[in-house]
Amino acid sequence: MDLIIALQIFIIGFASSFIGSMAGGGGGLISMPFLIFLGLPPSAAVATNRFGTTGMGASSAYRFYKDKKIVFKYVLPLCAISIVGSVIGANILLKIDEDILGRIMGLILLSMLPVMFLKSDLGMKDKVVTRLSKVFAYGGYFLLAIYDGFFGAGAGLISLFLLASLLGITYVEANATDKIPWFLNTIISTAIFAAYGLINYLFGFILLAGMIAGGYLGAATAVKRGNKFVRLVFCLVVVASAIKLLLF
Repeated sequence: MDLIIALQIFIIGFASSFIGSMAGGGGGLISMPFLIFLGLPPSAAVATNRFGTTGMGASSAYRFYKDKKIVFKYVLPLCAISIVGSVIGANILLKIDEDILGRIMGLILLSMLPVMFLKSDLGMKDKVVTRLSKVFAYGGYFLLAIYDGFFGAGAGLISLFLLASLLGITYVEANATDKIPWFLNTIISTAIFAAYGLINYLFGFILLAGMIAGGYLGAATAVKRGNKFVRLVFCLVVVASAIKLLLF
């Protein structure tokens, strides 16, 4: 592999992981198109990107844990949901029209923005929530886990919104708490992709290195700058991700 290409993969991995760990998602919309541009088939790009994101999941979760931002009472149920969803999702790769699904997810992302603007206190402080609200949160999370298991573009953004709005925790806490079940989802789907022989490990290990660094620094930035900053970055990434999914 050319050294310049290797450096580009590392930088793309770092940038996508930094944004993804800080905003709660959206990084895959940077890294996956780049992998396809380098010549990987779409399915291999998804699988190789998923291999790389294990680095982001591990480093960002560790950083959030150090800063005590993980709400552990939600970790176990979300992990159980994520494991089941990831197994289902990873096994339906290549069996669905990703273009149509991407446009649907783009519309869902855009639909979140009015709620965020109308509820300015959303994700700013912890709130008491009802049992019904938790049921909807877990149900929505299960559907996202399935989607994230085989494609995942925009799933982290919707997950962050879902946890903040329905579980009553802040943006930073939602981002931190989601990292553990999301990491498990990533490990399981990566193992399934590996069994199918879809991962390009030459690209994958370089991407992994970049995402480890980006994930750690992104999580540190989110904690340092606080919920208002994460909300702003989140909104910007939502708009950019929706445009990417709908138009490109």
